[in-house]
Amino acid sequence: MERHLSLIKTEYQELEKRVFPRFPFGFMIFKELAGNKMVFEVKDISLTGMQLCFRDGTHDYKIGSKIEGELHWRGSNMPIKAKIQWVREAALGISFDSSISFEEKMRSFLSFDNIVSHIKPLHKTDMAIELPNNLKFWLKADGVLDLYVWEHSSQGISRFQVLMMEHFIEWEEGVGVKTGRVMTQRDLDTPLTQEDEFVFQIDENVVSEKVEMALGVVRKISEDHLPLDAKEFLIYKLGG
Repeated sequence: MERHLSLIKTEYQELEKRVFPRFPFGFMIFKELAGNKMVFEVKDISLTGMQLCFRDGTHDYKIGSKIEGELHWRGSNMPIKAKIQWVREAALGISFDSSISFEEKMRSFLSFDNIVSHIKPLHKTDMAIELPNNLKFWLKADGVLDLYVWEHSSQGISRFQVLMMEHFIEWEEGVGVKTGRVMTQRDLDTPLTQEDEFVFQIDENVVSEKVEMALGVVRKISEDHLPLDAKEFLIYKLGG
């Protein structure tokens, strides 16, 4: 099951570590047009940058270097110019070279409608994926969205989380809604499980814009992916 690993409080911020299951591959990729001409999986993405990873080979990418290529997401394409901000073994963090026209195109690329059109209901997949205990529904849109809905051992939803780009939105029974930001994400793969460890910076107060983002996506999810009663429950708990 999803695990609360630790709670760290400081004068300035509250951090929480969590572990969530990870789907073994994604369909959003970035193809470099020059240089090494590498093909990366997009681990996560926001309006300002993304994390890329590749499984095989070596590289000589340096912090501060420019990188140019094309983002592909099952029929949707987006040209990208960016700067490498960090390098960690097989992963790169890049920031986009932004402009007004680029921001408009990226907002369209990451629109609610486009995100929802790419959602996969992993709780219904015929792949050999073993879901954690009490995980009732898991919806994923590659590096953009993960929606986890957990149930009690007996009956009823106990909590749910929305990881949307760099944002974190959660409702838990007895606690209510909280919001935050993804600070770090790393693989915790073992021979038997594929998991990611996240560190979230929790907002001192619930940020309404993040809740509205979650609501915007949940409202558009089809009943084929999320039953109506569960969808209505999420909308109600998010204040919609």
